[in-house]
Amino acid sequence: MQTPYAGSNITGVDGLIAVDKVGNKIRFYDPSSLREIKAFDAPEPSAHELAIAHDRSIACVPLYGDGIYGGNKNPNNKIMVVDLRRQELADLFALDGMAAPHGMAMTAQGKLWVVADIPNKLIRIDPRTRSVEAVHDCPGYGAHQLALTPDETKLYVSSKEGDLGVFDLALDKFVGAIPMRAPGVTTGNGAGSEGVMPTPDGGRLVVIDNAANDLRVIDSATDREVDRVPLIMNAFSNVRRSRLAKLMFSPDARHLVVTSYASGNAWVVDAADYRSQTLVPLAKGPQGMTFDAESKSVLIASHDSGLLTRIDLASRRAVAAYDGGVGIEVLAYY
Repeated sequence: MQTPYAGSNITGVDGLIAVDKVGNKIRFYDPSSLREIKAFDAPEPSAHELAIAHDRSIACVPLYGDGIYGGNKNPNNKIMVVDLRRQELADLFALDGMAAPHGMAMTAQGKLWVVADIPNKLIRIDPRTRSVEAVHDCPGYGAHQLALTPDETKLYVSSKEGDLGVFDLALDKFVGAIPMRAPGVTTGNGAGSEGVMPTPDGGRLVVIDNAANDLRVIDSATDREVDRVPLIMNAFSNVRRSRLAKLMFSPDARHLVVTSYASGNAWVVDAADYRSQTLVPLAKGPQGMTFDAESKSVLIASHDSGLLTRIDLASRRAVAAYDGGVGIEVLAYY
């Protein structure tokens, strides 16, 4: 059984893969019991993000280096290819000159889009042939995350210290930038954004800014902001430090789930009304999430706690927790 992509999201029933950044491992879990069934070491530092092929044959994982954004003293420049059926490393190749690869998205044709934050580039790769097919300069400084629209006409590149870049795939170039910075802020984390995700129908894009962690709603036809929604009861945190906020829509398009690493919280949001929010406290350092194929629950990894927490979407509350690696950043059912 396969279910379609929802923006840059994927789900399924065959397996569950997790990228353990702190442990520098790729972990596999039984998708029903959430018992870990296999793990292997990443060959070099340090596994971060994740993109899965539409046919669920492979996953790509960037090796970012041994640091974090702004403090990556020994950056890496490689992409791991993981065979999802065998649950093992299939390939490893370098992106010459493209240090610190991070955010990723895979197209239906199997092309991999990656941002490398140190050279500030957007790259198109064919992972099956290891070939770098195109390299583009990103308009915002510190390109770190990206999202592909469901119709694969646009990419949106979220920058730690700059505006949101709009890339037209047909024209093969950046065609605009959407302001994300706080008033009077020109540099630093308060000038950029974090999580970015299109709605499953592609009509809107939701971005989390780095100044206040507000939800910024973008009309994807005009690339203009049409709404700004604060997260309820969001804890104050230092704007000079990365907020590490992520968001994702459920495949059935009914729910938007947001995580905030800095505050230790998640929000279950009505996708038809972003102001209808339920705050769900979690173990320290929540980051990545994945939805089951029926959109009944979301599983969230707490990076600092070695824990996976399941939230029931109907009741909007945490219902179970499972042991989850050393420090998982992202995970996905497939």
